[in-house]
Amino acid sequence: MPEPIRAPAPEAPAPRRRWPRIPLLAGLLALVAVGAGTVSYALNDRDADAITAGTETVVALEGALSAIKDVETGQRGYLLVGREEYLEPYRAGIAAVEERLTALEALRAPAGLPPETRLRALIARREQLAERSIAARRESGAESARAVVEAGEGREAMDAIRAEVATLQAQARARVEALNRRSDIRALWLGGLSLGSALLACALLGFYAVTRRRAERRANALLDAVMTNAPVGLGLIGRDLSITNANHALGEIAERMTGQAAGAMPALAEAMRGRIEPRLRAVLDGGRAQSDVAIEFTPPDRPEERLHLLATLFPFARGQEGVGEAAGLILMDITRRRRAEDRLRRSEARFRTLANSLPQLAWQTDAAGEIEWYNRRWYEFTGTSFEQVKGSGWKAVHHPDHLERVAAHFQEAIVSGEPWEDFFPLRGADGEYRWFLSRAVPIRDEPDEENPEGAITGWFGTNTDVTELRTAQEEATLAREAAEDANRAKSQFIANMSHELRTPLSAVIGYSEMLEEEAADIEGGEVLTKDLQKIGANARHLLSLINDVLDLSKIEAGRMETHAEEFEVPTLVSETVATVQALMAQKDNRLEVRLPEGIGPMHSDQVKLRQCLINLLSNASKFTEGGRVTLTAETGRDAMGRREIAFRVADTGIGMNPEQLAKLFRRFSQADSSTTRRFGGTGLGLAITKAFCTLLGGDIAVESEEGRGTTFTIRVPMDMRETGPEPAAEQPLATLPEGEAGTAGLVLVVDDDPASRELLSRFVVRDGFAVACAHDGEEGLRQARRLRPTAILLDVMMPRMDGWSVLSALKADPELADIPVVMVSIVQERALAVSLGAADYLVKPVQWHRLRTVLDRYRAPGTALVVEAEAEPRMELRRLLESEGWSVEEVENGAAALARLTAPPPSAPPLGLVLVAVPGPEEDGLSLVHQLRRNEALRDIQVIALTGGNVAPAELEALRGQVRRILPADDEPPEALLSELRRIAAQRNPNAPPGNPPPPPPLERQTESTTR
Repeated sequence: MPEPIRAPAPEAPAPRRRWPRIPLLAGLLALVAVGAGTVSYALNDRDADAITAGTETVVALEGALSAIKDVETGQRGYLLVGREEYLEPYRAGIAAVEERLTALEALRAPAGLPPETRLRALIARREQLAERSIAARRESGAESARAVVEAGEGREAMDAIRAEVATLQAQARARVEALNRRSDIRALWLGGLSLGSALLACALLGFYAVTRRRAERRANALLDAVMTNAPVGLGLIGRDLSITNANHALGEIAERMTGQAAGAMPALAEAMRGRIEPRLRAVLDGGRAQSDVAIEFTPPDRPEERLHLLATLFPFARGQEGVGEAAGLILMDITRRRRAEDRLRRSEARFRTLANSLPQLAWQTDAAGEIEWYNRRWYEFTGTSFEQVKGSGWKAVHHPDHLERVAAHFQEAIVSGEPWEDFFPLRGADGEYRWFLSRAVPIRDEPDEENPEGAITGWFGTNTDVTELRTAQEEATLAREAAEDANRAKSQFIANMSHELRTPLSAVIGYSEMLEEEAADIEGGEVLTKDLQKIGANARHLLSLINDVLDLSKIEAGRMETHAEEFEVPTLVSETVATVQALMAQKDNRLEVRLPEGIGPMHSDQVKLRQCLINLLSNASKFTEGGRVTLTAETGRDAMGRREIAFRVADTGIGMNPEQLAKLFRRFSQADSSTTRRFGGTGLGLAITKAFCTLLGGDIAVESEEGRGTTFTIRVPMDMRETGPEPAAEQPLATLPEGEAGTAGLVLVVDDDPASRELLSRFVVRDGFAVACAHDGEEGLRQARRLRPTAILLDVMMPRMDGWSVLSALKADPELADIPVVMVSIVQERALAVSLGAADYLVKPVQWHRLRTVLDRYRAPGTALVVEAEAEPRMELRRLLESEGWSVEEVENGAAALARLTAPPPSAPPLGLVLVAVPGPEEDGLSLVHQLRRNEALRDIQVIALTGGNVAPAELEALRGQVRRILPADDEPPEALLSELRRIAAQRNPNAPPGNPPPPPPLERQTESTTR
């Protein structure tokens, strides 16, 4: 086992210092201690001078008072005796007073006393009085001087001098006492600070020493652990290329290199010496590290294997003359990494080969959507280079009419992380545009706890050339439209011809009946009567066929009407049974009728319902011989809760197989040709029955098993009036129940049938939408232009202007083309509807869960409140929000907005978004945001702040935690606001598409219909 490295202490790596600022802090505390002591000494010395000056001031004042008393004593002696020698003490006192006053003035500033006082003036006045009395003694004698003295002015002056001296002495003493107290307190605090700082500095230095020692021990332990467990080889290498102080990993590497077990110290393999030696000399002589020295060699015992090492050399120890004696060696075995890199390169090469072989144009982007790679097909088609189209350079070959839409659509996919698909033209190297179907999927990283789906690292996409397919589909669409026109013309022609044929045929029947009566009266007319009966029977059969064709033509032309009336169900059934009884008898069939008691009356089209039952009973009798036909009825309720009745006609006839059932309701067809030859018929009866059931608001179903009979079930509403009367023209908007509002959006229902309009309106209103109704196509177009609805439910068969014409007009109008149109009809024309631009197609009777699923895609995200003082920006925001499907309310200031939020009107919808202009007049917008966030009940409302550019940075920073987004109000176009509105709408209604995107191109529409 190689000996672990034990580096000399001076060369050992310094331990990591956890407390690198402790010495600096201790030094600062020591400076604080010294500074505090110095400051205390200096301040005490200054205060000592002031105290001394104050004490001397008291003494000087006392001396001045004593000297003035000497002046007074000398004055009195002279006045009593009158001799000049008594004036000597007087003159000495005056000199002493002046001397004391001069000394006192010098002490005033150090003692902290006012610079000037009344004392000098009082003493001067006393001296003047003394001079007056002395002058009076000299000039007028003792009596005159006594009069001056007895006036009392001298005594008053002396009292004032004593009072002033006492006041000044009190001030000086108070100043001295204050200085003494301050000096004591300061000395206590500064002394404590100095002593505390010194003690704390000592404690910190002690703690630092202990901590540093522990850190050094941990560092040495860490170094030992690294040397023992490091996955890379570590060691010291000398000038003679001998390795010392190697760790275990270096020994293992040496063992793999030489193929022999290492001894006490690993040795360099001969293959490595040539690579290591020149680098080692450079390190030892130059003192600079040498890194990333790549070494590749073959082990002597494994000639088929190649090993890859990476060496790093760094100076470690130098001798006394500064010459390097040893260097540190770090050796890593990168064989596995090199093999993984080789596999990755081969994998990338295979991927690029496959991608370049694709017939599509392939590309790859980073997470932000910037192009990183194209395949060869792209460059061959566009004639560009990577430098021209990298990043966002692909926009140069896009058609300008589609570029903005495609770029926005792709950005939405990047934000949502969902697969992307679009359809657009690209310019080829020849300058011609070709149409491509482009698809892209996100490339995700490995999932983790923070991102279970894996972070998106890029996008991979392909563009498929569909120009020929698109051309073929456009031609097919034109051909289909021509065929539809021909079919409608055919239906119109048949309807007209049926009317023309019925008139002469009625005459044939009438004349045959008249001739039959006349033939019965003549002798031998039996033969003629039979012939006339055959003529009448065939004419009636032909009339029945013409009536069927006429009914079918009316249905196809959209001119079949219903006439609802009140009738009893038992009466209807008895009349029907009487009509078909003869048919039953011809085939020796037994008819059974089962009606529940108290079934009650119906309100529907009795004629069409009777025709449906007659057709079914006739059909059952036709395909049953010597069997049983059963007619039953039962009442119940449909999925909408309406009363309905189900009629079942069951027979024990030949039955049908699944293939025959698949084409049962087709026009002019029967189960197969053998059935037609055996039983006859045109194949119109069941087609008309199904159409009549749809007109009555119901449906028909069939169950059959070959050889065991067939059961037809008709379900129709008991009362067609339960859907309600037609809404008045002057009240186009449907109302909601009390306390609700159509927050989901506005749906326009265009249908000429009042019952269908009311039924659709009631369902749509119940699902949260407001509803407007139009009774024909022209009115529907006017309503669409005026109301701009969220979606349109459009019937096909309407008088004057049918649904196809309305749909074409809507899609041709740029202002209305984006409104999704859902076709609702009794005929199956989905392919035609989708090719004309319809968003979806529903067949009557409508399955309500299907209608709800369709409308959920266009449900408005909610109601937004715009807070803006100026009318023009407020209107622009309203238009933008309404274009994204929002209902909008406006207010001019924060007070009105807060009133709407805290006390809304009874019928007002809840608000889901507030757009507020900040800062607003007098910072009204900022104040509103802060009030919203302080109100617990309003914190969940989404707020977008629109800044006008004059908001302080501090206010902007404060807003970031209180609003959803801060966006510039003057952006044109407002892409950031649009993106944020669509994100909010997607969160509130995941089924809704973002915004109001344009209708899909013909290729996508046709592909969808084909798939369905």
